[in-house]
Amino acid sequence: MARRDPLIFISEELTAEQHAAIAGIAPGARLVESSELASDPALVERIDICYSSLPPALWEKARNLSWVQLKWAGVETTLGLPQVMAHSAAITNVHIHGNAVCEHLWGMVLMLTRNLKGAVTAQAEQRWDESLRNGLATIAGRTLCIVGFGAIGASCATVGKALGMRVVGIRRHPAASASADLVVGPEKRLEVFAESRIIMVMLPDTEDTRAFIGREELAVMNGVFLLNAGRGRSIDTPALVDALHAGRVRGAGLDVTDPEPLPQGHPLWAMPNVIITPHYAGDHPGYDKEAFSFFLDNLGRWVRGEPLRNIVDRRSGY
Repeated sequence: MARRDPLIFISEELTAEQHAAIAGIAPGARLVESSELASDPALVERIDICYSSLPPALWEKARNLSWVQLKWAGVETTLGLPQVMAHSAAITNVHIHGNAVCEHLWGMVLMLTRNLKGAVTAQAEQRWDESLRNGLATIAGRTLCIVGFGAIGASCATVGKALGMRVVGIRRHPAASASADLVVGPEKRLEVFAESRIIMVMLPDTEDTRAFIGREELAVMNGVFLLNAGRGRSIDTPALVDALHAGRVRGAGLDVTDPEPLPQGHPLWAMPNVIITPHYAGDHPGYDKEAFSFFLDNLGRWVRGEPLRNIVDRRSGY
């Protein structure tokens, strides 16, 4: 059944063009911002839709709320609120990070395998350091393991295949993929980790994924390059430090850490075989525009009474 005239709470400033785009899809929509809610608190009870986040204090009062469109993929902070879990509103996220994360992770891989981090340091110091020839690693003919084999993982797998790698994906519900040579379940991870040269981790933060790579998993690795662009808690950080010292992990590229931000003085900062970026692997030019376009598509679906895209499963946490 088609729906009309929603009250839409907008948590960020929109351009005139964006206002017009919403009006083109839902002509009778009324848009309210935070300042209006502050001056007229009763409006909260009439909100139908929210973009791009609803403050925690408003969830219990937003009794008419049917849908919240987030502008990011991670939902653990939102789902961590009891009032959110108790609410019936649909929550949708966006999956617009694939290309950027793929480029980011492969950039880290090549920095590590070709000693480019050391070369950049030597260049800054104006040193011609021929010792950088030592310790290079090759990846063609080796195994790439992607932990959390979804859309982003498939993009990374395509690059791995182009570089001549064998690709194995790990996901909760294994299914054959044209992007991978093999896809297995989490119970096979020790076997796959033992034969991998590169491991890329792209897991959400759920009870099942925390410390997914712990001491037992790190113990079977044999000189791997370990990359993480999912959530920091997927990897046991103290165990990772020990594995780096022992050489079981030859190098690490971390866009996320546990804790995050990584505190000053943490041993990972000083390791020459570790690259750390401050959780921006998925960012790219035009991100906000793409997220808003996704919201507009879902808004059209809401108005027409059609199923929304990317509904978050509260039970699974993503």
